[in-house]
Amino acid sequence: MQAFSYHTHTNSLGIFDGRNTPDEMMSKAESLGFTELGISNHLICKPGAYCWSSQNFDDFAKAETVYLKTIEEIREAAVRHKIKVYVGFEVDYYKSSDWRREFERLKNRLNVDYMIGSTHNLMNQDASWVQNIYHMTRSNIKVDEDTLRDGIKNYWLNVIESIKSGYFDFIAHLDVIKIFGLGLEPEWDEYKWMVIETLDKSKHPFELNTSGWTKAGEQHPHTWMLKELAKRDVPIVISDDAHSVDLLGRYFSEAENLLSELHYTNRWKFSK
Repeated sequence: MQAFSYHTHTNSLGIFDGRNTPDEMMSKAESLGFTELGISNHLICKPGAYCWSSQNFDDFAKAETVYLKTIEEIREAAVRHKIKVYVGFEVDYYKSSDWRREFERLKNRLNVDYMIGSTHNLMNQDASWVQNIYHMTRSNIKVDEDTLRDGIKNYWLNVIESIKSGYFDFIAHLDVIKIFGLGLEPEWDEYKWMVIETLDKSKHPFELNTSGWTKAGEQHPHTWMLKELAKRDVPIVISDDAHSVDLLGRYFSEAENLLSELHYTNRWKFSK
C-alpha cells in the first residue's frame, strides 16, 4: 500500500485551514509507517479577488511573506522527525497572463519541493468574476442559471489549462465540484473527456483523492474517468487531502483495491 501522502494541510501560522500543526502531522505519519510526507498548504492569490478566508490573498507581495514563513515553520519541524518531509503548495490556478507572470515570480522565490494544481472556483471566461464553490455553498450565495452554467464550464476549462501550464507536479481532485452536486449532468461529460485527453497527451500526473468518499460518496475523479485514464497509462498518485491527523491515509486501502481492479499500475512518486 502507498506509504506516503503529498496532499496534506496544516494550521500553520494560524492562517491555513488544516487542524493540526506540522509537528503533529509528521508524528502521525510516522506512527502510520509512512516513509514520506508532503505538506501542501493552500496557495490562493488573485489580485482584485474577494478574500473571504485568512488563507486567501489579493496581493502577491503580502502572500509571499506568509508563504516563506510557513515554509520555514514546516522545515524547522521536519528536523525533529525521522520521516522524509517535502514542502509544497496546493495552488489555485488562473490562466490570465497577469496571474501567470506573478505566480512564476513567486514560484521561483519560494523554492519549494513541489506544486499541486487545483481549481476550487466557478468563474467567467476572463476570471474577472470568481466564486469559490465552498464559500458560495456555505454562505448560500445565489447565482442565476446562466452564470452558474458558465461558471461550471469555465471550471472545467480552468482544470484543462492548469494541466497544460506545466507548473505542477500533479493535479488535484479533478471533479471536486461534484461535492456540491455541480457538473454531474451528461452534458458536462464533453469537458471531462477533454480533461482525460489533455492528461493523456502530456502524460501529466494526477491524483486519486480519497476525500471524495466522505464528501461525495465516490473518490475523485469519477470511476469511469479513472478507467479511461488507466487505459491511457496516465501516472496517478493516491492523496488523502488530509486537513487533520485523523484523515492521514484514510481510505488508502480502498483506493489500492480500486486501482488493482482497474489494473492501474503507472504510479507517480516524488523524486528529488
